[in-house]
This record gives sequence, C-alpha cells and structure tokens, in this order.
Amino acid sequence: MKKAKVLVLILTIILLLSGVAYARWTEQINILVLTKTAETELTYVDYTHRTESGTVSVSKGEKAQATVSFQNIEPGTGNSVTLNFKNTGTIPIDIDDIKVLYVSGYSNEHKHDITLTVTGYYGTNRFLQESERIFHWRTNSSSSSRDELVELPVNGTIKIICDVDFDEEKDKDKDKDNYGQSKKEDTQPEPEPKQIMEHVSFVIEVSYARFNEH
Repeated sequence: MKKAKVLVLILTIILLLSGVAYARWTEQINILVLTKTAETELTYVDYTHRTESGTVSVSKGEKAQATVSFQNIEPGTGNSVTLNFKNTGTIPIDIDDIKVLYVSGYSNEHKHDITLTVTGYYGTNRFLQESERIFHWRTNSSSSSRDELVELPVNGTIKIICDVDFDEEKDKDKDKDNYGQSKKEDTQPEPEPKQIMEHVSFVIEVSYARFNEH
C-alpha cells in the first residue's frame, strides 16, 4: 500500500513538473512568434516609364530607395518614371515622407529650365505632390512635414511618379538685328543650332514607421 502511495506521489510530481515545463516552452514559443511576425519593411519592387526624349534607368538602392537617371533629355519634352514600393513586412506601416536626395548630372546653363515633380499614390488616392526646379531639391530633400501621409497594409503598394519636364528653348532675338529691327532678307543664314541634351539623376527615399493607431 505504501509503495502504491509513493508511486502515485512520484507520478503526480512528474506531471506537475511536465506541466510547468510545457507552459514555459509554450510561453517562449509565443514570444518568438510574436517577435518574428512584428516586422516593418518597405521594399522597392519595380518601375514603369514614359519618355519623349532620351532614356531612363532605375537601380535599387537600400530597401526603401531607388536611384533614377534620365539621360539625353531635350528641351520641350517631358519624361516620367513610376516607382513601386511594397510593404513586405508583417504589420501595417505609416508612410511618413518621400525624400529626393543627391540630385546631380544637370548643367548650370539649364538648371532653371528643368522641373522635377514627385507624386505619391496609394491606389487612386493621391497623398502627396511636390514640384520644384531640380536645383532646389538639394536643400529641400524632405517633401513633407506632416506626421504621416498614408497607412499602408501588409502587401500594400504605393506608386511614386517622378516627372521631369525640360522647358523649351526660347530665343526671342533670333529674328532681330542689333537695333531691334527685323533682319533683312539678304542676311546670311545662321548655322543650325546645336542639339541640347541634359542629364538628371536623383535618389528617391521613402521614410516609414510602424503603424500607429490613433
């Protein structure tokens, strides 16, 4: 009889210890799962483009960065690239800002003639639009001072459209002489104007943070 009681007691202790161990193991698993699922990540995916002159290329930088390069664009033309960024994390995120960094490649001669317009879309909702002469973006890298622009769910995608417009060349005096009069018919024809082409490169960076419910 005593042996039976001792055996029951031992079995009871083993079961209690097993329950405690299982509870601790379950708690650890839950903590690990929670840690793993709470990831914030925005990733550049791909791009589309529209060109009226020259060419455009895009290279992937950091996860939320892309470098855009327009080559050999001509006066009187507009070119555009649409960048797609996707929430590849495991929780919703807030899109806080779209920045234009490291604008380069253009000449001082035509820097006042080239405009960069950045527009952000989530679906059909436009959440941002900023337009500046390209040389202004050097000191105005942040395009928004608001706390958040849009909430982006998991697997949600935003589109950032970058339009580069090169104003047409205007030569008001080409048909007048030094006295402001129209040139005579016997005036020697002027040589063909040289072809003007410009280059513009910049980095688009998206700032984001963990979704904050209000």
